[in-house]
Amino acid sequence: MVWVVEALDQYSSLSRYMDGERLTPQDEKDVVNKLLAHHPHSEDKIGCGLDSIMVDRHPQFKHSRCLFVVRTDGGWIDFSYQKCLRAYVRDKYPSYAERFIKEHFKRGSG
Repeated sequence: MVWVVEALDQYSSLSRYMDGERLTPQDEKDVVNKLLAHHPHSEDKIGCGLDSIMVDRHPQFKHSRCLFVVRTDGGWIDFSYQKCLRAYVRDKYPSYAERFIKEHFKRGSG
């Protein structure tokens, strides 16, 4: 579960990207394979197809920066990297999941 803690640190600080900027191909590959693949609603998030992943301000919570799926039809939707990681932990380590989540995740983040 070490990579989960590292991922929390890595994705909680998206400062190397400007608002509206798409992720580099390597970062996008990592996000799609290590995060989005585990989102409970990943198919709904991807919709008609994934064009790219970008970082931007949440439309409702302007102080919050988050990841967005940019779809092939030009639409986009936010997704929670923490929700992805929580789902991964619950799936892979069910007997340790809730304790690990309480220790390492912020409250109210999915």
